[in-house]
Amino acid sequence: MTGLFVVSARVSARHRGATTQGDRRQVIAPRGLCRYLNAIPPVITVTGATLKYFVSFRTTLRLSRYLFRALALMLWILGALLTTFYILNQFHQKESDIRQDFHLNYDQAEAVIRQASATMRDIRYIAENRLAWSGDESIQPYSGGLLDIHGEVPPLLPVFPESDCRRASDNYRTSLRALSGFIRYWKENFVAAYDLNRIFVIGGTSLCLADFSIRNVPLEGGNTLRLLQQRVNHFRNSNDKEQVLYWVVPGAQREVGALYITAPVYAATHLEAVLGIEQTLRLEELTNPSVLPIGVTLLSDNGDVLLSYAENGGPLPLLNGLPEDDNYFGYNSSYDTLLLKKKLRPSGLTIVYSLPVRVLLERFNLLLINAIVLNLISALVLFVLTWLFERKMFLPAENNALRLEEHEQFNRKIVASAPVGISILRVSDGSNILSNELAHNYTRQFTPEDRQRIVGILNEEQVSVLDVITAQNQNLQISFVRSRYRNEEVAICAMVDVSTRVKMEESLQEMAAAAEQASQSKSMFLATVSHELRTPLYGIIGNLDLLRTKTLPEEVQRLLGAMSNSSGLLLKIINDILDFSKIESEQLKIEPGRFVAREVIPHIIGNYLPLVVRKRLTLYCFIEPDVPAEISGDIMRIQQVLSNLLSNAIKFTDTGCIILQARVNDFYLEFRIRDTGMGIPARDVQRLFDPFFQVGSGVQRHFHGTGLGLAICEKLVSLMDGDIAVESAPGLGSIFTIRLPMYQAVPAQPIQPALVQRTLWLAIHNARLERYLHALLSAAGARVRLCPAAPEEAAQAVVISDHPLTSQLPFATRIQLRADYLGHACCQAEGEWVLNTAAPLELLQVLNRLFAAPGDVASEAVVQSGGDETAMTAQDFSDIAILIVDDHPINRRLLADQLGSLGFTQVNTACDGVDALGMLQQQPADIVLTDVNMPNMDGYQLTERLRQQGRTLPIVGVTANALAEERQRCIEVGMDSCLSKPVMREDLLAALSGYALAIRRRRAAAPRG
Repeated sequence: MTGLFVVSARVSARHRGATTQGDRRQVIAPRGLCRYLNAIPPVITVTGATLKYFVSFRTTLRLSRYLFRALALMLWILGALLTTFYILNQFHQKESDIRQDFHLNYDQAEAVIRQASATMRDIRYIAENRLAWSGDESIQPYSGGLLDIHGEVPPLLPVFPESDCRRASDNYRTSLRALSGFIRYWKENFVAAYDLNRIFVIGGTSLCLADFSIRNVPLEGGNTLRLLQQRVNHFRNSNDKEQVLYWVVPGAQREVGALYITAPVYAATHLEAVLGIEQTLRLEELTNPSVLPIGVTLLSDNGDVLLSYAENGGPLPLLNGLPEDDNYFGYNSSYDTLLLKKKLRPSGLTIVYSLPVRVLLERFNLLLINAIVLNLISALVLFVLTWLFERKMFLPAENNALRLEEHEQFNRKIVASAPVGISILRVSDGSNILSNELAHNYTRQFTPEDRQRIVGILNEEQVSVLDVITAQNQNLQISFVRSRYRNEEVAICAMVDVSTRVKMEESLQEMAAAAEQASQSKSMFLATVSHELRTPLYGIIGNLDLLRTKTLPEEVQRLLGAMSNSSGLLLKIINDILDFSKIESEQLKIEPGRFVAREVIPHIIGNYLPLVVRKRLTLYCFIEPDVPAEISGDIMRIQQVLSNLLSNAIKFTDTGCIILQARVNDFYLEFRIRDTGMGIPARDVQRLFDPFFQVGSGVQRHFHGTGLGLAICEKLVSLMDGDIAVESAPGLGSIFTIRLPMYQAVPAQPIQPALVQRTLWLAIHNARLERYLHALLSAAGARVRLCPAAPEEAAQAVVISDHPLTSQLPFATRIQLRADYLGHACCQAEGEWVLNTAAPLELLQVLNRLFAAPGDVASEAVVQSGGDETAMTAQDFSDIAILIVDDHPINRRLLADQLGSLGFTQVNTACDGVDALGMLQQQPADIVLTDVNMPNMDGYQLTERLRQQGRTLPIVGVTANALAEERQRCIEVGMDSCLSKPVMREDLLAALSGYALAIRRRRAAAPRG
């Protein structure tokens, strides 16, 4: 039963009869009582099956309920306080936002007043410095033609009853005429930037007003003239030349008025004139657009309301209880309006922005409602949770205590009926406290040594599982879990009889050993079969290879070719079977190494190109420019896979073409072989890579083979961490795709310096070939164009075609790609080159030679590299002494003949290692060719003996074993290299020519006696 813990209960002697009062019984209590039972002394009286609690325990439960209710109430109060704090914080945040809006509006209003003041200052400057009011000759009435003195003098209006407009002097009228011309110029060009109604001038002597109306708004009389009289009298009685007066006259609408600004113009201390401007002032322009009904009130110097306005159609502000401070933000005395009061500098006007508090509170209605609802819901949830917790936890506690005895008995029965041995052991001495019958039977079989070991493990706490063999040879597995029981450290042990499992494991080990022995036997059989098959086959193929070097009649040559083909097919079948056997026995190993990726395909194509030409097929080879220069991999296995797939493509294709493509796909090097052969039915594609599977009976009749080629390819590609896929349709051909990871790839350098900015012309009928050549040559740095070329360009043009050109244009060089051409790129005539369609890299070599600078050694080396092998085969190795060691006389004779055909005339033979040691004592040799499996002394022992004697001559092993371990063993014992039978002349030349050249260099460097 889960969630239980062990307690101890003292049993009353009154209900136990003769039972000792100190005895204890185990009682199982629910998890929910843990904290209370730990806090209260576990004194529980047992009366049959009824358990009675002390009153203190029930009181503790009741107090716990009250405390839990108080906790719920405190949580609700905390939530209410947090809600109130949040609302107040939001309210103050809103106040801050409104204050920011008020200040932005004030900045806009202040900008309007300052702009009007600046306009007044500019006009006053012109009037004081550019107008001659009293005939002063030093002041020019105009300068540079900016003020036109031919303007019209506006009508003069008397301001005072005693004003005499006829007393205006000629200079005064001239100045008014010049000012009129300036205002007309200013009105036509700059008035759009100012919101002025008029500019007026009041003469200091005539006291007449000259009205320069800008917007053709008539000058209001009455109150306006009275205010002008007051300002003129103020200037006449004041000596402050810089004083500027501002006042506002309300208009027909409460929010629109006229702003007047007047300033005196003095000549020395004499008041010559009073300048003034009138500007329409709209309070709507002194506020920014807002969703709030912000009110704007403009006050005079005395605090009288001049203009008032409310945004968004709100009620006009009623400002009661305004503070006396000129700069104030806050609430009015009745706390029903939030306002900002500030002076509009440089005027004496005061502007007040206000917002009713009720509008501000309306914004928080939803928040207040949500807060109240949230607190009510939280109170309801806490009440329900408290009620449920008391109902589900506290109240059932008493009922659960009544069933402790029943649970104890039930748990004992569960332990007793468990299918494994369960026991509770005391950690201190390993004694059994509680166990079922099965565990009791197990523990009785423990020896004293087992008990001591168990006690040691329990005390160390390092091992949780222990294996024990009992006296009856039973294998027990004991699992330990540390715990506490009856206030002491115990270990709960689970004992399982694993004797059957141990016997099964021993049986599996015996089976694994048998499988390993079978694998070794299979490897031994493979090595034996490989040796026994390759040794006589080497005699056949090697002698046929020698015969091909002789001059024979045509009929004999035909028979020799048939024999060579048959022996080659037999060798391929044997190699396939051996490779498949090595793969199945996990004997085949991948031998990675660095190789040039671009040289893999040309090497393979060179072997199969004669067969392609003989079948009148076209072979295309597309090596993309992004193929790496070098990668790491097993080049021999890659060539084996590609050769197998290319051979199949040629075999199953009668007409059409075969495309072999290499490109980079993500982080893989991808090879695609596409043919136009008979195709493969969909039902056979799934089984195509199964061993010994061949497509259809008809295929088996016409095409010979073992059916292992594709299976071996799939296994090899998998061993190289790659994958292979096939797409095919009957009658359309097949596409085989191989992807190999590019380990340690070195990026290619497709740019050919000799081709940079060279223009090449393409006349290609095959669209796929044309696209490939265009990409290849463009990546090399050339400019590629499509024929036809212009006649004037043909003389210098290099044209590349896949067909004979019929054009009469005199091209400088013609390069033709032909499917039926065999051999390397060849210059057949002056400016006429030919190469096979499967040799794109040779095309780059030809172009490098054509465009290379004279004396470019690198380009010449690239083109002439094809003749190296011929030059090597023609060398004379008569000065190199070779010792052949082989127990098979035919192989000795064959190796000697092969070496003689390659120019090695000093050849001696020995039948085993002992004979070879004697031969070397009599006649030293420069190179030793030895078989590895011989009687008396094999090749390994011979090599070790020669190395022990201090001989450093090259030793080349010749083995018929197909296992990779054989090659590794040859290298480990001291051989320089290893050749596999059958050994061809080319393999011998490649293996021995390097050693021969090294021997000659060593002889040349040695001091002459």
